Amino acid sequence: MEKKKVIAVAIGLLLLAAVLLPGFVDSPIAGASPAEDFGIISVYGEAVITAQPDSARVVLAVETTHDLAKTAAEENARLTDAVLKALAASGIDEKQLKTSGYRLNSYNQQVDPQNREKYITKYRAYNELTVSLHNLDEIGNVIDTAVKAGANRVISVLFELKEAEALKLQALQNAATQAKAKAVAIARSTGVTIKGIKVIHEEMSGYTPYRAAVEESAQMMDAGPTPILPGDVEVTARVNAEYYF
Repeated sequence: MEKKKVIAVAIGLLLLAAVLLPGFVDSPIAGASPAEDFGIISVYGEAVITAQPDSARVVLAVETTHDLAKTAAEENARLTDAVLKALAASGIDEKQLKTSGYRLNSYNQQVDPQNREKYITKYRAYNELTVSLHNLDEIGNVIDTAVKAGANRVISVLFELKEAEALKLQALQNAATQAKAKAVAIARSTGVTIKGIKVIHEEMSGYTPYRAAVEESAQMMDAGPTPILPGDVEVTARVNAEYYF
């Protein structure tokens, strides 16, 4: 019994010493972060890299209307099939084609401007096709071939990059380099010295395809192949960083 009392008293003394004498025992909280007691410089870095596109997506559509939904859908199917066959005959592989949208809907068409309540119901069928191309020289020929075969809407041409990841990493590196340069400039101007980095994280990285809007017409086709000029694709990145001094 006496031995237990001695042990209890000893433990009590050790706990009292830990409270009265900071540092008597190691605390995992003390020194949890090397930058807790330092000042912080918060900056962001961003970078934009432009690159020439090496692939493209041509978005076309066949749109038909009729008083009957069945007829509108059947006419649309006939024209779409003709477009697909024409593209295949021109050398486009089936793997390069996909249906990117289809809808069949009704709408009211006014027949008497003086009487708003007098109208007829029409039906519109819409079939959207996307053609993926690895040779940019084929774009004009694809558009002309599709339009001559029955496509009556050319939505857009998107110029893209096959391998964008390497440029994304380069943009992130450039953004981080800019962030560091900003932090150093701020530190020097205020007479302090950066001791390290506390945290850095990616805010965004990606690229925006160049979108070219195209309007096809009979006059354009009669003049020869539709000219489509590619624009540069932009790869962007942004980081936020905190340095301590």
